[in-house]
Amino acid sequence: MIALIQNELMKVFGKMASWIYMVIIILAVLIAGIIYSKFSADPNPNWRQDTEEEIKMLENQMASASEDEKVLMQNQIDQTKEMLDENINPNAKTNWHFMNDVVVGVSSLVTLFVVVVGSANVAAEFSDGTIKQLLIRPHQRWKILLSKYIAVIIYALLMIVTLIVSGYIIGLVLFGSGDFNTKIFEITLEGRKVAMVGEQFLLKMLYFIPSLLIVMTIAFMLSTLFKSQALAVGIGIFVLFFSSTLGGIILMLADKYTWAKFLIFPHLDLTVYALQDRILDNITLPISLSILAVYYAIFMFLTFFFFQKRDISI
Repeated sequence: MIALIQNELMKVFGKMASWIYMVIIILAVLIAGIIYSKFSADPNPNWRQDTEEEIKMLENQMASASEDEKVLMQNQIDQTKEMLDENINPNAKTNWHFMNDVVVGVSSLVTLFVVVVGSANVAAEFSDGTIKQLLIRPHQRWKILLSKYIAVIIYALLMIVTLIVSGYIIGLVLFGSGDFNTKIFEITLEGRKVAMVGEQFLLKMLYFIPSLLIVMTIAFMLSTLFKSQALAVGIGIFVLFFSSTLGGIILMLADKYTWAKFLIFPHLDLTVYALQDRILDNITLPISLSILAVYYAIFMFLTFFFFQKRDISI
């Protein structure tokens, strides 16, 4: 089995595209870092004094403001005072702020490239006519397919490592080292929440992995069932970019239809659990993971069952 996996890894890394995708990830992080540096406010060492002056100015303006304006001003004052109470500099920029704000967003490129590599890993065997030569070897079909799947998982993990390491290094160069435990405000459905910036980044990346695995598995399954890389990549991209929208719509339906909460789309973006404990009153992280596990088992069964039974013809 190890020899099969090594052989599949050689196929993956023998293609120039696999290396180009890693370079693109690094370049994307670098470009995002430069943009983040240019368009975010400069750190202000006197931010507490300036914030206190801003509060006094708003309080003075409230005397002559209308009732609607007073409500808005009071909300702004409350939020600003909360920054002072929690000692949160709104303009802080460190490598951890950059990774939490920007690098997490670049992870969508990782999913895209892993989908492309995963679907090509099987579909290319059909399109190149090498699938017959592969299957006449003295190995069971399921072992050959599993070796391909494991090779793609290893590539996906290397892509995640590339993203995190390049993000940390580029953030360190552009913004300097920051405190892992620096407090920040995160926006949730219930409002603002105080969190630790480094911990938030790690949680988001941790919760990103199951979603990546599911989307990759869908693409891998489709390329196996239909022998089409284009179909696998197309549906993988659709799931990647529209899952959040579809998930939001389905969550609205879930209030009326109980079955809607068991569809896959609301559970594909688990990074929301880094911000809040639940996405509905009774949907928590363990439930989302359980639902994804059921879908994962179905996808894997279909992939291996039909690959075992199919009559391979070119």
